[in-house]
Amino acid sequence: MQKRQGFTLLELLIVVVILGVLALIAAPSLLNAADKSKEGTVKANVSAAASTATSQLALNLSTTNTTTDIAGDVVTELNGDATKGKNENPFDSTVDAFVAAASGAEGQVAVSAPDDASILIIGYGKGGTEISRKTINAPN
Repeated sequence: MQKRQGFTLLELLIVVVILGVLALIAAPSLLNAADKSKEGTVKANVSAAASTATSQLALNLSTTNTTTDIAGDVVTELNGDATKGKNENPFDSTVDAFVAAASGAEGQVAVSAPDDASILIIGYGKGGTEISRKTINAPN
């Protein structure tokens, strides 16, 4: 009797089909996980901006420093510079992570002062949809 060595073409084809089906099932989950991770970074950036804004409001709000000035200072501080290390936008590293405006783009955190008593912080996720919002009120 002859000894059989190796696999038949049919057996190999079945294995390739099974691996293909598993890849089709797993790929969307992995892509969603990457987007969720990036959105988690944006939410962490919103929290960092809120913490910095709270500190800046407590220390610097006066007749010379308005909430608009402080919002701009928060953005400048958190974006960093080349010597300190720059905070990168998780979706697009060519765009700043923080912006001093009422709205932002995908992955950005917008810091604005809608009035003289508060700072509004909004984080934007995939496609520029709002995923997190915090309002920091000036101390009395």
